[in-house]
Amino acid sequence: MVHSLPPAVQAITENPVSSRDDLVKLLKDLLVPLHDAQSSGGARIRLGNTGTHFDNVAAEMEGFARALWGLTPLLAHDANAAGFEDLRDAWVKGLANGADPEQVDEYWGDCTARDQRFVEMAALGFSLALAPKVFWEPLSDSAKKKLNAWLLSSNDFEMPDNNWRFFRVLINVGLKKVGAEYSQEAIDKELAFIETFYGEHGLPADGPNDRCTAYDYYATSFAIPFYSLIYARLCSDENPERAALYRKRAVQNLPLVVNLFAPDGAPIPFGRSMTYRFAVCCFFSAVAYDSLDLPEPFTWGVIQGLVLRTVRYFTTKPEVFNRDGSLSIGYLTPNMFMSEDYNSAQSPYWALKAFLVLALSDSHPFWQAKEEPYPQQFLESPFTPIKPWMQVFSHAGGHTFCLTSGQRSIGPFRQSAAKYGKFAYSSAFGFSVPTGALDLQQHAPDSMLALSDDGHGERWVVRREATDVSISDDGVIKSTWTPWPDVEVLTWLIPPPTAQAGYHTRIHKLTNRSSRTLQYAEGGFAIHSHFGPHHSERRFLEMKEVTKGGYGRYESDSSALAVSRAGVSGVVDMLGSGRGKVQDTDGNSNLIAVRTVIPMIMGQAGEGETWIAVRIYALPAKEGKVGRVGEGWVDEWKGLEKDTGDLDRLRELYPFINEL
Repeated sequence: MVHSLPPAVQAITENPVSSRDDLVKLLKDLLVPLHDAQSSGGARIRLGNTGTHFDNVAAEMEGFARALWGLTPLLAHDANAAGFEDLRDAWVKGLANGADPEQVDEYWGDCTARDQRFVEMAALGFSLALAPKVFWEPLSDSAKKKLNAWLLSSNDFEMPDNNWRFFRVLINVGLKKVGAEYSQEAIDKELAFIETFYGEHGLPADGPNDRCTAYDYYATSFAIPFYSLIYARLCSDENPERAALYRKRAVQNLPLVVNLFAPDGAPIPFGRSMTYRFAVCCFFSAVAYDSLDLPEPFTWGVIQGLVLRTVRYFTTKPEVFNRDGSLSIGYLTPNMFMSEDYNSAQSPYWALKAFLVLALSDSHPFWQAKEEPYPQQFLESPFTPIKPWMQVFSHAGGHTFCLTSGQRSIGPFRQSAAKYGKFAYSSAFGFSVPTGALDLQQHAPDSMLALSDDGHGERWVVRREATDVSISDDGVIKSTWTPWPDVEVLTWLIPPPTAQAGYHTRIHKLTNRSSRTLQYAEGGFAIHSHFGPHHSERRFLEMKEVTKGGYGRYESDSSALAVSRAGVSGVVDMLGSGRGKVQDTDGNSNLIAVRTVIPMIMGQAGEGETWIAVRIYALPAKEGKVGRVGEGWVDEWKGLEKDTGDLDRLRELYPFINEL
């Protein structure tokens, strides 16, 4: 049975998102569900009833405020934008009522330490600064005083030592821009503290650099770099030195962050908060908003393409949206397993940060340019090491992914081992999160070495943090991790050898100082486990041999392979000490596909040293065909299956493993 799309979703998915007018229409279609769920006084929005660690009032304020990341840029350019009059008036009314304690059913509430309201206040400060004629001047004197007092209260409370510190900057800058009471001391103090996020390399982590090594999208795009360029644009006259510094850093960041994106616009999902979806490209939007002097090979056509392709990547997929056209909690499909403790039904609307380019007129070079493809020079090398991030990026074989070690965030964020601790993250295959704590099907350890010491493989441990991390000029990442106090694993991650290769290599030296026999499962990339036409429910069949045009699962004594309409994913044991298995996983464990399998090598590690070495093979489907279009991936795979040996041969191939 073919299900027709709800009209609200169809309007979004059919939008070509290739012009400013398209983006304006998309904004309208995304905001209508919020407007429909707005309280009578406009200040609160409730799309659903899922819980967060913060209160419902803050969650409802979140729905109001996050819409402003898209609505404000549009109204800053044109306060009377056609078709947005009702939305504008509703949000202006909500702004006055939400900050008024006398409006009991609308008031956003008094603040406390580490309050979610601070996150959302940043959007209000942003709106006052960009569009004062819309969001400040129409307010009554009484409403202005109440809003001023409520926003100022953010200066009185503790905030986490991460990107939140920029919220206080944006709040006070917004108040300053409209001539209200503000704290310059708070601005200066927070900007000074944010400097501790930067290492000697000039790139920020999402927290003080001496104790945070989380180089996720908060550090690379949708938080610190994004806010920095907004500050540079708004405050360059009064603080030219800092504005120049932020612009210099943006130029440094630009050729790095582009590696997080595939040529088709698909980002590499990595780290927390991936439900913010196309917010990941908002750094490029901020580059345009600040009219940055672009370094080669970037042009305004390239920047436009990086923004629009990423937005299209999500908006062309109906599963991203609820039936009313609102954004769901999830990634490419609704998914609560990957959500955060701070994700309400309204949270996904941080995605609208990408719409900052609507503050630019049609005459701006960003919109005057013709969309250009992904810069070719970033695709020509087999890999690109970015040592400050402790990551190596690759587009080899048409597969955009990264190898990574040493990421450490501040705070016990949900599913942090899955979001930061894996060996690899893929734009095409995403990553998986556990759905429970029993056996491999629930643990879903893709791109991980999972270990079990319970004797029957019920409980599994994976890498969460790594120490002694180094990256060689050859792109090899070396790290150490300790699943238990008496077990240590030394891991090498080796990128593809050529720009055409469809594989990377992992080597582990496992030292077991206990008397326990450990089970191990070395997982490749999780892959969609169905084949045939889109939405087909035909399940995987067993393949007796790997042949061109075949679909299904293949297992041998030393390899495992899955072939589906999403592409191919496999793993080969280079030492012949394990056995291949294609592991079924729980539904909704993966960010990209709702049903997946993981090719694995299974084995045992007794007392003493055990070496594990694998080739991880993965090629996404192109134009509906498996693997490389017009090229034989089967021969490459069979060549990897034959290329096995013993530890002595491994030492010859990779002499750096002898340097212990």
